[in-house]
Amino acid sequence: MARLAASSRNRGRTSYALSELDKELDVPTERFDRNAERLAKAMIARGISVTVPPASLASVSGIDSRTQWPSFYDAQIQRLPRLDRAEEFAFARRYEFMKKRVSLALEAAGVDPAAAKKAVSPPTLLTPEDVEKMPRRKRWRALPPAKQKAAVAYAVQAMRELQDLRNLFVEGSLYMVLATVQRYRGLGVDVVDLVQEGNASLFQAIEGFDWRRDVRFRTYAQFWIQQAILKTLYNASRTVRVPIWVQKTLKKIQRLREQHVDAEGRPLSNEEIAKRLDLPVERVEELMSVRRYAVSIDQERPGMEGHSLAQEIADESLQPVEDQIVEDDLPARLGEAMADLPARERMILNRRYGLDGGEPETLGDIAQDLGISAERVRQLQNAALGRLRVPRKLALLKAFAG
Repeated sequence: MARLAASSRNRGRTSYALSELDKELDVPTERFDRNAERLAKAMIARGISVTVPPASLASVSGIDSRTQWPSFYDAQIQRLPRLDRAEEFAFARRYEFMKKRVSLALEAAGVDPAAAKKAVSPPTLLTPEDVEKMPRRKRWRALPPAKQKAAVAYAVQAMRELQDLRNLFVEGSLYMVLATVQRYRGLGVDVVDLVQEGNASLFQAIEGFDWRRDVRFRTYAQFWIQQAILKTLYNASRTVRVPIWVQKTLKKIQRLREQHVDAEGRPLSNEEIAKRLDLPVERVEELMSVRRYAVSIDQERPGMEGHSLAQEIADESLQPVEDQIVEDDLPARLGEAMADLPARERMILNRRYGLDGGEPETLGDIAQDLGISAERVRQLQNAALGRLRVPRKLALLKAFAG
């Protein structure tokens, strides 16, 4: 592979196309690491770059406020070329090589080796200022300023090329996300959100993919995409978020209970579930306690139009009206309301209704003491009650009304 370093025809080269880079990297697996390092060092020494084509989705026209995103996005993805098996492995080799090149370029720019490796896992865009802030080796300061500047500029350029390559790798794999999302439509999460989570998982898949295992990237990425989408669905399925592992265990418990009901006609006990899942009984009981789902108290009740659960739940934070009334206030308020009544009418009301603390008396008893007829007592009572019905006095006694 060290054709670049040894061949005189490459000495005037300033950049490599991806197809040309593939020829340099197409070597037996056992020789890849050694030759990739030699090639990267030769490119760094001569300042040779890699020409990465721009991603097709980087410039999309025809978007306005009327654009229907799901269908528009589907159409955009469908027109992109899909990576076949050979291209997947080619991209994986390129990506690994270019990560190595960035790491070595950062070391050539005086960055500590450990910090250089950390910067490319995963890669993040760097500026010359970012490179200057990284841990540096002591001997770096001894280099001429011109060489320092050139080394930093090359490292920043190499990182940009690495990210461009990763974007191209992701773009060729986006069709996998759409294919997976189709299976999870209509489950309570917007399709755009599912697509976004699936697309983000491709970056994780690229970082973890090992082309040496002879497994297709599509197979490996499918796992990451499905996990990302299921995580989004799990998190959106409840008002109060429950950890995904809890929800998965609850699904296992539910499946066991249903199978046992079908076979034996009865549900499993918590002890039986714990034994079958090899879990402590306490853990099963704890898991079963979180099975409750949140219900909106403002949701309209079935068969009761305009009637919600909130209308039937008492507000325990409010004190009942009868408890808010201080009993000692009643005599004072009555006395204030009856203060301007004639003495005989006030006495009749007190005795008739027991307002002075005594037992209520009949019209006859009061009439006998006053030396008048019971009918006359009744007339005086009604007159007194009429005087109490004026708005000012009603306001004083309103809080005590039944």
